[in-house]
Amino acid sequence: MSHRLENKTYISTGQLLILMFHFLTGNAITINMDSYMQRDTWIIQLVAMILGMVLFRMYCYTAETFPGKPLTTYASELVGHTCGTVMGVLYILFFLFLTGGNLRDETELIRISVLEQTPNLVVAFLMVLCVMYVLWLGFEVLARTGQIMLIAVVTVIFVGNVLLILSDSIHLHELTPVMEHGFKSVLHSAIREHLAFPYAEMICFMMFVPHLEKTSQMARTGYAGIIVGGFVLAESAILNVAVMGTDIAQRSIFPLLSTFGNVQFSEYLQRLDVIVLMTMIVGDFFKIALFFYAAVLGISDIFSLPYRKTLLFVGIIVLLWSQVQTPSMIEHLAFGRLSFIYIHPLFVYIFPLLLFLAALLHRSRVRTRGRSGNFKKTGPS
Repeated sequence: MSHRLENKTYISTGQLLILMFHFLTGNAITINMDSYMQRDTWIIQLVAMILGMVLFRMYCYTAETFPGKPLTTYASELVGHTCGTVMGVLYILFFLFLTGGNLRDETELIRISVLEQTPNLVVAFLMVLCVMYVLWLGFEVLARTGQIMLIAVVTVIFVGNVLLILSDSIHLHELTPVMEHGFKSVLHSAIREHLAFPYAEMICFMMFVPHLEKTSQMARTGYAGIIVGGFVLAESAILNVAVMGTDIAQRSIFPLLSTFGNVQFSEYLQRLDVIVLMTMIVGDFFKIALFFYAAVLGISDIFSLPYRKTLLFVGIIVLLWSQVQTPSMIEHLAFGRLSFIYIHPLFVYIFPLLLFLAALLHRSRVRTRGRSGNFKKTGPS
């Protein structure tokens, strides 16, 4: 493994929880996913949250079979060296794919909102530089940065909600009728898109198991992170519709930004969207960094490459991929939705299920051998 793991740098469960919160709210709180079910998006988020907890438990059960080992290592233990290595390489490509996609989300958000004349490549380069600098210092530095930034994010969320209420911008009647398309449509949307994005993407946290002080607390911490993140996403979905109405919310690429742009409290406090934009950039930063680091750890593990050289290599790949994948933001969003259907399932459902079944079989064999050993010890001499 990379030298970071050899140096045994650990993060606490509290730091892990904060990273999970940033990860879940990252670009999921930014991008408009349900253009035709805006009124029910908050329900969809809650359903996806519950399903996400079940899925994350499956991830953790498999990881607990080989405590302290990352996904790319225990995959080889469960399905054999060759198949496990191929699976590990595919996961590396998946993490690189997600890093580039999230980087594109971030650069488009910044370009559309504040830097309209700045080329995407420049914004993306600066973001990659920031991510590489933090990860160059180590994973624990990223975790401590998450703790510091959490204060700013929570403050903006609280103040923003209070100002929306005081400015009388929230109209709850916009949320009715509830489930106008029926619960079947809600469940379909939750499984098809919102479970994969962002909850199932937490498969990347299985790469960080060696960094945890208490690996046995991974599942509980994940539950807490999913619940907190899920309620924040549901609340933001409620605000988007209650403030702007379904028509405007459907047309907005970044609805939350438009929502807080409606805050006008007296003559002195307006355009809160600029402050909210900064917190959205923070969330995207952590999600990019976590996918980035998962790819780096995977490459270091499988190919035994030096950590910092791998960091530079991944930075170049991610930067290029973020620029060439699609020519426009609209096509990028469409490509993202297609990936939830054709790419994500293999890595967040099918492979994890195969590993989970292999872990069940492995544990069963271990218990059988244990009982056989005990029988021989207690049997006649």
